[in-house]
Amino acid sequence: MRELKEEALDLYAQRRFTECVQTYERLLELNPRDPSLYMGQAEAYRGAGSRREALNAFRMAAELLLDEGDKAGARAALKAALELNPRNKEVARALEALPPADEEETRPTPMTAPEALFEYPPEREQPRAWQRSEPPKAVPPQPELRRLSDNALAVRAGPGMAWVVVSSQTPLLTYEVEDLEQVAERSHPPEVMLQH
Repeated sequence: MRELKEEALDLYAQRRFTECVQTYERLLELNPRDPSLYMGQAEAYRGAGSRREALNAFRMAAELLLDEGDKAGARAALKAALELNPRNKEVARALEALPPADEEETRPTPMTAPEALFEYPPEREQPRAWQRSEPPKAVPPQPELRRLSDNALAVRAGPGMAWVVVSSQTPLLTYEVEDLEQVAERSHPPEVMLQH
């Protein structure tokens, strides 16, 4: 079981979330009452973009944590589920039904990330908090492509850039315009036409 937990953590670290979910399913077959496995599975589902499944796994973890008497852990799991879908009334009601946090419950639960699911063997590197070392790079503009007719396409590298129109008529024509309305009106200047 320890090997499977290590495998799940490695898959999560490699951002191979679908395989990570499958590994958690095998772990849950072996131990279906372990809330930390549901928490890990929920995080893997979230990483894979499966919000509904992540929400259900967080809810299951909360139920098991409540059964163990861990109200703070259950509250954390329900809050994570509510972050996935703030309009989910069942989760909101379950969170409201929990008694107010006691002073001893204010400490954070250790089961908030897959890294907390098992003890690292001494020969492996301990996990570290991720820190951004440089500002994020600007996202390049997405190219746009428009079909103008059965034999003409327009493409531009990004907003504010000139459009390149390609016509498959014989001979092949390409030309640049600032505004696609020029093409629709056929008022583009003939000097910008290039024949290839």
